[in-house]
Amino acid sequence: MSNETNETPVQGRKVGIARFFELLGRDLWPLYKSGILCVLGFLPGTALAVFGMMAGSALLTVVGGVVGGLVGGPFLSGMIDTVLRALRDEPGYWWNTYKRAWKQNWRQSLVPGALLGLFVGSWAWMLRAQAESGNTSTALWVASFAGIFVCTGFFTWLLAQVPLVDLPLAQIAKNAGLMFFGFFPRTAAAALVLALYWGATLLYLPATILTILAFGFWLPVTIALMIVYPGLEKVFKLEETINARRAAEIEERMAQNQPKFDQ
Repeated sequence: MSNETNETPVQGRKVGIARFFELLGRDLWPLYKSGILCVLGFLPGTALAVFGMMAGSALLTVVGGVVGGLVGGPFLSGMIDTVLRALRDEPGYWWNTYKRAWKQNWRQSLVPGALLGLFVGSWAWMLRAQAESGNTSTALWVASFAGIFVCTGFFTWLLAQVPLVDLPLAQIAKNAGLMFFGFFPRTAAAALVLALYWGATLLYLPATILTILAFGFWLPVTIALMIVYPGLEKVFKLEETINARRAAEIEERMAQNQPKFDQ
């Protein structure tokens, strides 16, 4: 998407690292703005979760995660919509499309956001408890990281659908499970990117606060969605559907603007 222009690119798309830098060169500012809004949306719940960790309260940590996901979910959905539009090279002005996507998807994003927050808060507390115990077995650590990998991959597919399809949560979750296994190499790569980024960022807090302000959610989510986008396109035929819808809108406008002559 050329977020700040109405021109549609006509040349073939680049791939890999070239495509990544193409997106940065064209859409960095919209991606950054949507990422900052996402950080602000998750801030209240994150502050509560951090306080719970410092106070040694599992309940506050988990509640903070849920609150963060509940409040931040619509902002995360808005940012994902921005990234997906960029990947589709969809024309439009960012703020207009962002507001429209936010209004359309905020209700649908509440429960997935809360579930994401529940996962993050619970696993954060569990990993902290394991690290402080000092006698956690290797098998338990392996099981913990395997669980994080599975949940991260699942939520990648789940949350990517929220701005794309209007389906019940149960169906979205079923789709996410099918795509998790159906495109497993992409699932593994995207989950690895997200786990490494957030693992390192959270591990070295507060030294990584500047990293969060600079790259926040948008950088890892952009890379992860670049990885899984071909799977989404194959399943939902996104660009075919959107191009057909756009052509119909153009025809409707042309019909409305045609001059009418008296018989």
